Amino acid sequence: MTWLIIAGTLLVFEYLYFLLQVPAGREGIQEDLNLAAKEYQSSGIHAKVNKLIQEALQSHGDNVEILCLILVKIAQQNQLSKMLNRKG
Repeated sequence: MTWLIIAGTLLVFEYLYFLLQVPAGREGIQEDLNLAAKEYQSSGIHAKVNKLIQEALQSHGDNVEILCLILVKIAQQNQLSKMLNRKG
């Protein structure tokens, strides 16, 4: 569960950074953080990331060195800003 929280946090903050780059229409960091968290939950990325992390844990157990590399790769491949930007 800890790995899922870490991955989710990385992806939400990555999207928050993306949102903060658009100055027009922003009402504040808290609103943007709430939006980023909602997008993460509703986009389907949450379930996909959970599945990938579970597979990594089954394959590599408690090998933190390998799991950290896999976590970074999962985060890179599931960036909200890239996926939601493709939607238009």
